[in-house]
Amino acid sequence: MAPIGVPAAPVPPWYAALRPAAGELAMVVRLGGLLMLTGLPLGVLWWLLAPRRQYDVGVEGAFATVPESEAAVGSDGWFLLLTGVVAVLAALVSWRFLRPRGPLVTVGLAAGMLLCGLVTWFVGWLLAPGPSAAELAAVGNSVFGPLGLRAHGVLVVGPFLAVAGYLLGACFTARDDLGRSGGSVGRARHAEFDQRYGDGP
Repeated sequence: MAPIGVPAAPVPPWYAALRPAAGELAMVVRLGGLLMLTGLPLGVLWWLLAPRRQYDVGVEGAFATVPESEAAVGSDGWFLLLTGVVAVLAALVSWRFLRPRGPLVTVGLAAGMLLCGLVTWFVGWLLAPGPSAAELAAVGNSVFGPLGLRAHGVLVVGPFLAVAGYLLGACFTARDDLGRSGGSVGRARHAEFDQRYGDGP
């Protein structure tokens, strides 16, 4: 209880420790950029692993030997698997090693994984654009169709898994401040608060 005539020291609001710290925005931008660049090797893996529709060229035209539904499910499934694994790993690594923790990291994870998915899709499309007119005119030739996504909703699965994994770590942490006050920025803010208002009664 504060002495009579001495105002009690105000309590910092609960969101004070969640304000962006110095360098936090740059860290989040780097995280998003790194995840986006991960889409480059991921696109190559998708191109190597995902099945595509195959055609046999005959006198009367090209005939599909691999059903379109099978190729579509396979390409979308491999895309979902590859980006999902990267999203879960990104969430685990971010929670374990990135400091300070906070809501901005989830923004970097979501944006980075969305860009990662788009880059993966673009790289796969570049590597497998589909047969040319000359290939389709060569009788007896066997060609493959283009690599692409049929279910565009798989693009949001990566961001969802990355954010959900990071929030899962926040649910099981023992500290309400996510450990942010333990860093140099948090200590500086608490020291400034104590200097201004005192340690309190």
